[in-house]
Amino acid sequence: MADRRIVIGAMLATFAAAGCTVATPYATPGAPDACAQLGQYVSVGGTGGFNTLVNPDFTNALRATGRVRLYEHGNAVAAAISDSPPSDPYAILNAIERVFGESGPGEAELGWVGAGYFTLPASAYPGYYRYQYVSSGLRPNAANVDTPYKPPRAIHFTKTNVRRWKAYAQAGKSVGIASMAPIVAPNIPWQAGNPLFPPKRGEYYDFNSAFYDLARFEATYGEAIAFDTPSKFFLDGGSGAGYQRFIEQAIRWGNAHGVRTTVLVSPLSGHKGFAQDTKRFVRVLTLHHAVPSEWAVDDYENVDPNDAKAMGPDTTVDTTTNVALWLAKNAPVYVQGSRNGGADGGVVCRP
Repeated sequence: MADRRIVIGAMLATFAAAGCTVATPYATPGAPDACAQLGQYVSVGGTGGFNTLVNPDFTNALRATGRVRLYEHGNAVAAAISDSPPSDPYAILNAIERVFGESGPGEAELGWVGAGYFTLPASAYPGYYRYQYVSSGLRPNAANVDTPYKPPRAIHFTKTNVRRWKAYAQAGKSVGIASMAPIVAPNIPWQAGNPLFPPKRGEYYDFNSAFYDLARFEATYGEAIAFDTPSKFFLDGGSGAGYQRFIEQAIRWGNAHGVRTTVLVSPLSGHKGFAQDTKRFVRVLTLHHAVPSEWAVDDYENVDPNDAKAMGPDTTVDTTTNVALWLAKNAPVYVQGSRNGGADGGVVCRP
């Protein structure tokens, strides 16, 4: 896996009538309107089975909700290009774009390469962003980044790392990416004495600890944070005691700081039970007041872009599109009262 997480008595009836529940004690009077105009807050994509999204029957019910957009994992995009005819390298991507044509810009998942990844010309660098995402017509407006978890110098809050993230996020804005999220999650068990981890175990499972200074900066500067939390992995306790609390704490932190919070939902060791695990996962986050502003569903452990059984159709239980459909119809989302988040509050909206 990638290292990739409160009611006002007099106003409660108003928000409930609008399909909203109060998320902080600072909810604004205009917030119910936000629940009526949620847009696309569920992303669905690959890697596993990504190419098969060319089949519109896989996503008919899902797209009909008006709440879904395409999740464009870098590995999936690269595979779609390589699986297309050399004379038409964007054939598969263009076919998928036609299916998702009414859903607006998608959401990308990118590796940590450096600012040049966005700026180098498409004609000379086919493995870089302008070739894969711009010339193909994808042009997502949000991105989640698999930031490095090693070596130790790459994860500390230093001038060098701050400068690199700023340059990366600014380069992303130059190609239309409005929000750039570090993918955060302590998915590897803490190890005493290992320089990749903080000295104390408690610091590893506390998003407010100094160990996460860089991640908090990246999220604030990029106006987004994402969480790599496979449903079953979370329910089973993740990497150890404190993991679930960390994910919930970090989601609440992001909401309070006015940034996009995206929970990446994926299967673990196969799709069996994926739908039921995800329902339980969402229930736990909701009960613990840790509702994100977006949900994204993909299967990145499956590297077969042509695995149709993993992807759909959305009426088949446990497929990627089926889980996305359940989220679009049932999962709550957090909507900021303003871009200042905690200052003006927000609400939890339910479909």
